[in-house]
Amino acid sequence: MSSWTPRRVLDAVVAMEWSPDGAIEVRTDDYRLIRYPDWALDPTFHAAQVTRSRTGRAVAEIIDEVAVRVRRWHLPGDGDPADLAVPADVSVELVAGERAFQATSMITARGWGRKEPAGAALAREFAQAVRDLQTWSSFRVLASVGGEPAACGGCTLRDEVAHLWGAVTLREYRRRGAYRAVLAERLRLARAHGATLALVKGRAETSGPILLRAGFAEYDEERCYWLPLV
Repeated sequence: MSSWTPRRVLDAVVAMEWSPDGAIEVRTDDYRLIRYPDWALDPTFHAAQVTRSRTGRAVAEIIDEVAVRVRRWHLPGDGDPADLAVPADVSVELVAGERAFQATSMITARGWGRKEPAGAALAREFAQAVRDLQTWSSFRVLASVGGEPAACGGCTLRDEVAHLWGAVTLREYRRRGAYRAVLAERLRLARAHGATLALVKGRAETSGPILLRAGFAEYDEERCYWLPLV
């Protein structure tokens, strides 16, 4: 008589998993992922599921890897923005006045290691930002941590496409949710003004993982090379 160990029982469960005609399967040493055909779906049966996982890798690493694979299938969602879990001590605002604009200018200069613009140049940039906001062609948001300016980012709207740009967080406020607050608010405002697609470039070592967890899909990779001239 066979000895049904817990491992053998689990193996038998895997063997009974349903894989209908038209399904796409991804099998790795760590998991089995199935993309079910549209005809098989209902409100309680979702389009993509991990049906088996047996791994020594970190769970978060597996989840991120699976999420990237699923996003490449471009499955329709319910349209709700991702919950970026912004901490309670982080506030975010639309840059509509001079105070907030000067704070974003300071963050941009310090965050990217640039020189802050002189008074006249700053005034011209502020005037342009006001004009852009009046037509909602472009806008910026500012995030503060404990009331102190911490991060900022911009968005340009072109028809249904939101181009996210310039997001940066001061070093002393990183890993405290300021970038996520800036991202969430830009997406909210862009959606409210007709955008159905958001495009952004993210650095693999900083914002990239946050963007992937927020629901962005990776389409290509841009590489930069520094070459000595002398």
